[in-house]
Amino acid sequence: MSRIDVSDPPEDRGRLGERLAAEHLRSRGLRLVESRLRTRYGEIDLLCRRGRLYVAVEVKTRSRMSAPERAVTPAQRDRLHRALRALGGVLAPRPRELRVDVVAVRLGSPPEICWFQGTPFSP
Repeated sequence: MSRIDVSDPPEDRGRLGERLAAEHLRSRGLRLVESRLRTRYGEIDLLCRRGRLYVAVEVKTRSRMSAPERAVTPAQRDRLHRALRALGGVLAPRPRELRVDVVAVRLGSPPEICWFQGTPFSP
């Protein structure tokens, strides 16, 4: 893993956080479908699935903040719900359930990763 310090551009820290989050989710049984997926409602950092459950994942990566998950606003969650619902008709296999999760990554040695699972909803 490349070394990132707090003076690096936020985009580099964000990409590292997304990579760490994807590895974390993969190790827990989710399959990465797409990363940085652009929709008309905005970007989904990671789109994952397990069976016919599809999960839009918002990744928040911070170096100094003790709880990066607090940076996810209600408006962001709403946007992710709309984006995931809009994709429901084109995903294969067809989803039975959708969910919006947050993965908080605190960069350090070692990095800390916390996965917050949302409540499943119908497509």
